[in-house]
Amino acid sequence: MTTIEFGGGPSVEQRRGFAGIKDGAHVPGYRGYCPQLKYRVGKTFGEDTHELAGEFPYREPMPPILPRDLAREVRLPSSTGDNKYTEQMVPGYTGYIPRMPFRYGSTYKEDCDACLGEYFNTRSSLDSKMESLRGTVRATARLPAQHGDPAIRDHLNTYRDTHPSRPLLVEDKRPLGEPPIPGYNGYVPRIYTTEQGLGVRYNRMTANGLDLFLNEQAAREATQLAPININQGPSTRHMASYARRLYPNDGMIPKYTGYVPQRRFNMGNTYGDTTRSLEVCAHNQQSFGDFMATKDPTIVNSLA
Repeated sequence: MTTIEFGGGPSVEQRRGFAGIKDGAHVPGYRGYCPQLKYRVGKTFGEDTHELAGEFPYREPMPPILPRDLAREVRLPSSTGDNKYTEQMVPGYTGYIPRMPFRYGSTYKEDCDACLGEYFNTRSSLDSKMESLRGTVRATARLPAQHGDPAIRDHLNTYRDTHPSRPLLVEDKRPLGEPPIPGYNGYVPRIYTTEQGLGVRYNRMTANGLDLFLNEQAAREATQLAPININQGPSTRHMASYARRLYPNDGMIPKYTGYVPQRRFNMGNTYGDTTRSLEVCAHNQQSFGDFMATKDPTIVNSLA
């Protein structure tokens, strides 16, 4: 008997008969999926898979393999040096071939011809369908635009007037002072570096921060529009710039991550006690610059 390499050897039925494998059973060592196999105990792997094959029709026949003469009719492309799938696919090619992982039982050449023939035929069919669809689209008249139809405009206006809680069109921006909904992860000014966010809910915290931010903006605009009197003293002239103290007498809140002068040289106290004991928070002037001006006359001369 010749070997399988030269076209001889036992057939599949002869091998199954020699191994004693029943119809529908898998060979021991098969690691694929078998339905309900994990719930069966007490029998061999072959017996369980044989019984399951009769109870559950999960074993389907393989798709027919194209013979050599039909594969030649597919007319696989010749090699040009740039294309990947050609009629001269040699064994040992490790690249991807469409549908190749689902075929077995034949030579590499036959499987390549069958898989590539099916792939090119399917792609050609899809290309023809797409070209037919494009032709249909080109031949169909375009729909007219409806944005200028008075009937649609009146319908939208009626819907907006009768559904105030569910506006269809957003014509105005949200007011800046409106707090965002809980869960908003964007930036909200003045809520984490001030006392506005202590001991309140998120809605109240954001409302306080936005109100403070709007008040500061209004104060800056009023300061910029107000005329400057050159006869005013340096403390009065620079009071508008330091109207809101950055370092209050109560000290800084623990989450403040900004710079506090001389804090790094103090230790042993809490953050609040440390900041309250520093000159930058303990003074009673309008700003730290005014406080330093009272200590150093040269600063007063520079502000004059």
